[in-house]
Parts: sequence; C-alpha cells; structure tokens
Amino acid sequence: MAKREQLVAEELKEQQPAQEVEKEMRSIAQAYAAYEQLMDEIRDCSQQAKELREQAAELQRSGRIDFHVREEIQKLLNRAEHLDAVADWKDGLLRQQVLLLIDSLEREASDWRQLVQYNQAALEQQQQELEDAKAAAMKMVQEAEEYLERSLALSV
Repeated sequence: MAKREQLVAEELKEQQPAQEVEKEMRSIAQAYAAYEQLMDEIRDCSQQAKELREQAAELQRSGRIDFHVREEIQKLLNRAEHLDAVADWKDGLLRQQVLLLIDSLEREASDWRQLVQYNQAALEQQQQELEDAKAAAMKMVQEAEEYLERSLALSV
C-alpha cells in the first residue's frame, strides 16, 4: 500500500511541472496580448498625428491667414508632434520590454516542456519496471505453487 501511495505522490509531483507549463503558456499569451495592445496604441497615435497634420494642411490651404488660424495650425502641428513622440516612445521602450518578456517566458516554457518530457519518459520507464516486477513476482508465485504441489505429491 505504501508503494502505491508513493507512486501517487510521484505522479502528483509530475503533474506540477505540467501545470507550470500551462501557467507559462498563459503568461506568454498575456504578453502577446499586451504587445498587440501596445501596437494598437502606437498605430492609433500615428493615425491621430496624421489626421492632425491633414487638418493643419487644410487650414493652410483655406487661405485664411489671421492670427487664430495660424495659432490653430500651430496647435494641431504641436499635438501631432506630441503624438508622434508618444508613438516613438511606446514603440521603442515598451515594445522592447514586451519582447524581452516574451523571449524570457518562451525560454522558461521550453525548459518546462523539456522537464515534462523527461518526467514522462522516467514515468514510462518506472511503469515498465513495475510491470516487469509484477510479472517476475507472478512467475515466482506460480513456481512456488508448482513446487508445493510436487512436494505434496511426493509426500503422499
């Protein structure tokens, strides 16, 4: 009975790395989602900057040259420049951080997959050894019974 409990305990230990792999895979998926969200934000900033520049160009083409129009054009261009800077910053720093995180998580997940494969191979070997031991034990019992029958037959 203790041997069976030990096998169950070992099996539970082997399931833990599989759960860790699943956890790492979820982390990778979350990192990819964060990366995609960041890329959407960058695209949004770039699109807004483009639209602001187009508005400024439209105002310039309108031919109005009063102070308020020039001020509005400058505000639009400044806002577009700011959005470009935000997009560049997000594209550079945060994208690099996300990519480093993804790389780290992928390496860790790969390590866990290798550990799971190793543990599965070890478990298969142990199960084969157990089956071999059972077969040997059954053979020994059968031989002992045959020996006992022969001994009883000789004693009669």
